[in-house]
Amino acid sequence: REQCDKINVKHRMAQLRAGADLHIFLYFNKKGRQSAEAVVTRVRRSGLQVVIQRYGIDGFVSMPAEEWRLDEASQTAVKIQDENVRIEIFRRIVVQIEADDTDFRNRTRITFERIVSEAERREAYAELEARRKEALKEMYPDRL
Repeated sequence: REQCDKINVKHRMAQLRAGADLHIFLYFNKKGRQSAEAVVTRVRRSGLQVVIQRYGIDGFVSMPAEEWRLDEASQTAVKIQDENVRIEIFRRIVVQIEADDTDFRNRTRITFERIVSEAERREAYAELEARRKEALKEMYPDRL
């Protein structure tokens, strides 16, 4: 009985995941190709596991073996042509997300575009901090 309950829970979770994947596919099928910032959460043999916070999705980004050297032990990806270009865990990258319905598989494809530069990160942080201060002023006008 206990084993059947475990199997049923796993089956229910798989159904929920498949439903979410379908809705993600439908969204990007309607919106078209989108570019978004992603955070690397894991380095695998053939690519990167990423989380795209803007859309609340996670996925896998394939990295071609002829361009990137992927090391699971140190969790880094190094560009073969330029050893100074490295991607580690928690590094921000820009990815392209698009709906792919070849062979009627209804998948959402995520592809690597580029690494987010330090200047872009600082600029985004400054913009976010300015918005936060503005919201605080609005919420607590008598504080300052």
